[in-house]
Amino acid sequence: MLFSLLRQPLKASSYGDCHGCSLCILPCPMWRQHRDVMFSPQGLAKSMQNGAVAEDLREVLSSCIMCAACDVMCPEDIAITTIINSARQQLDLLEPAPPQATELTSFIISCDPFVQAQLCSDDLYIIDAAPFHQQHAERVAHYTSLSTQTGCQMNLDLNRMAIAIGAVSLAEKAGMFDVAAQVQWLLQGRIFNRIIVENADDIKILSHATGNTVIHVSELMPRHTIGVK
Repeated sequence: MLFSLLRQPLKASSYGDCHGCSLCILPCPMWRQHRDVMFSPQGLAKSMQNGAVAEDLREVLSSCIMCAACDVMCPEDIAITTIINSARQQLDLLEPAPPQATELTSFIISCDPFVQAQLCSDDLYIIDAAPFHQQHAERVAHYTSLSTQTGCQMNLDLNRMAIAIGAVSLAEKAGMFDVAAQVQWLLQGRIFNRIIVENADDIKILSHATGNTVIHVSELMPRHTIGVK
């Protein structure tokens, strides 16, 4: 019964629209580590177009950290992350449950003038990649302005995609993604004294990798503020 389910064709209406432009590869952490087009959104789409099903792609699907940068880069507006997530569900490859949402998200905190006033040119501000990419059109201008106004560095590449870390992702836990190598690449050539993160899961790995002070953006809020995601 289970094998029959795994051999069902992937029910995604848009992967057939992939024409192989390769733009999705540019920000893909999975491709960067494997250097194999099979380990990329493009590779997945082409495999599906040629009849591959979820079980055939288990290794690749297990390597994706679900940062969603490919969704933003795709000129065909293919919902790549949704397709990958659907395939992973067939294999019971589920990401760890995110923290319970609250009204005061890291993004909202970053919009606060009090918080912004505490950022400076010696800071490296790490945007939480997945929610940023999911609402890229609405948020990219905010973070660009925040960086310009405060002088802080950010984990944005030349395409204005957030370089994801992948800490505590399913891929890391499965040994399919090297978070330490990703962090090393992210930090290469950067000079800073303090790191501000939006995702608390990034604190431990960045503290270990740099020896610098690493704090969650919520710590820049007044002390009486609570209930932060």
